[in-house]
Amino acid sequence: MTTNYVETALRKNGFKVTPKRKAIAQLLLSSNKALTPTQVWRKLRPTMGKLGLPSVYRILEELTVAGLLTRIDLFDRILRYAASCAKPGQHHHLVCVKCGRVDIIDCCFQKKEASRIEQQTGFKITSHSMQVQGLCPNCLAKAERQKCSEQS
Repeated sequence: MTTNYVETALRKNGFKVTPKRKAIAQLLLSSNKALTPTQVWRKLRPTMGKLGLPSVYRILEELTVAGLLTRIDLFDRILRYAASCAKPGQHHHLVCVKCGRVDIIDCCFQKKEASRIEQQTGFKITSHSMQVQGLCPNCLAKAERQKCSEQS
């Protein structure tokens, strides 16, 4: 996603375009892992000067509201953020529970289900998210190698 995309999304949602917002957005949009607020703060603190951890939390929430990021919830209950899908209102991710790698799923499994839910409940669904958890190819290969060495 380009800088223009970030700026447009921020303005469209009533947020000022600031260097801190842009830096945090670009960091997460260029990362293939979900990051905690503390990880974001540690990565940007050397180059951003006065960047406080509370500001990072606030900006991450603003970027989530703007549709640029999504929250990733894993079994450890540590809050993480990752880039959202390019399609507004759809947030689909594969998340490795071992290393935290996040891949965006490019298709929507829930369109038919959303229509059925709308018909049954009378709700108008405006957004949905899906998070599939498992082991990425690298972690799966490591687990297999470890299993083989333990059996030897």
